[in-house]
Amino acid sequence: MSSRDKVLATLRANRPDPAAHPLPPVAVFGDMDKGRERFENALQLLGGQILLRQEGDTLATAIARRFPDAHVICSAVPDFEGSIRIEDVESPQQAAATDVLVVRAPFGIAETGSIFLSEAQLNSLNSAAHLTQHIVVILSEHNVTANMHTAYLERPEFHTANYGVLMTGPSATADIQGVLIRGAQGVRSLSIWWE
Repeated sequence: MSSRDKVLATLRANRPDPAAHPLPPVAVFGDMDKGRERFENALQLLGGQILLRQEGDTLATAIARRFPDAHVICSAVPDFEGSIRIEDVESPQQAAATDVLVVRAPFGIAETGSIFLSEAQLNSLNSAAHLTQHIVVILSEHNVTANMHTAYLERPEFHTANYGVLMTGPSATADIQGVLIRGAQGVRSLSIWWE
């Protein structure tokens, strides 16, 4: 057993019983608007985009129009084929070679324009959401919650996921002069497709 395994085993053996020490209650306050418009405004403020549906559009035609040079389109959803399934992506290096990742988010947060992803959506290849060039997120309006407080209280994914990430728009960085660069260290674009 390695030193790392010994440390992790010791931590697991000494984990406090959650029933004996329940978490404190979370107050719900603030703007309770969980509308699509609020979500879209927050998302676009931080560089995310809405994949607009044109007449007769399917997700495949919308992706082809938005990303005409994409060759490797990885699907993490059963109802979209793509050129490769996420189950067939075996390494972070293979994920980094992906042009577009299509994934369904279990919920979004209107206040911040964020979406939640966990190992359940990413087939335990968590790096796929950060290494792909572009990510297209399928989201239902019915799965948008008002803010972080309501997300924590209402969404079971916060409590059942071993890994979870909230993403709002593409990656971004800024230097001391305030020059903002999007997509410098992760996905270059994050687009929402409303279902």
